[in-house]
Amino acid sequence: MYQILGIRSALTLFGLLCAAVIALWAGLVPPADPSSLKEWWKIASAAVSGCGVAVALIGQSPLFPLLCRLPFVRSWFPPIDGQWKASLESNWPAIQQRAQPGSAPVVLAPVPATVTIIARLFFIRMNLASENRYSTSKTVFVRASRDAEDGSVTLHYLYKNTTKVPEATDSDSHDGAANLCVEWQDTDIWLEGVYWTNRNWHLGLNTAGKITLMRA
Repeated sequence: MYQILGIRSALTLFGLLCAAVIALWAGLVPPADPSSLKEWWKIASAAVSGCGVAVALIGQSPLFPLLCRLPFVRSWFPPIDGQWKASLESNWPAIQQRAQPGSAPVVLAPVPATVTIIARLFFIRMNLASENRYSTSKTVFVRASRDAEDGSVTLHYLYKNTTKVPEATDSDSHDGAANLCVEWQDTDIWLEGVYWTNRNWHLGLNTAGKITLMRA
């Protein structure tokens, strides 16, 4: 999630945190010899080490998603950790019509799925399972970014999908990618965007579609 801030901003905030701790430490327990650089180095190094350990422990623990719910924090790190109900719409009907001209139009209802997002300061992981258990997918790479113009947050990810018993026109595994925009309205939050796959790409049947995530 730190990518939302950007490396420069993240390092700046960490530096300000360390400076605040150093100032507080020096105020509460001033060095025996204020003119000694060695004394100040001990305080500074201990403060930086302590801040680093604290940020790592809090950022990688279940406490981080709780902090993301706070009004000030959520403006920077949206609270996306937890269970989501997903709805997937595919362009498969259009592909089938192209592959079989003259065949009866196919109408597919959106596929419901459950998505689990684990969001920490230094990583994001997403797992998806369709409710009919036809297939499951796990992310192999996730990155969050913030638009410099409007401040919107987007998740970009690559995933691996596995289908144990595929249909005749399907494959047992495929790779895919998606861009999900984090949307807000008052206190409500949801994610929506598009996904695309290399599913049976050699047959020209690779699919794409829309995905929407609502709180479970």
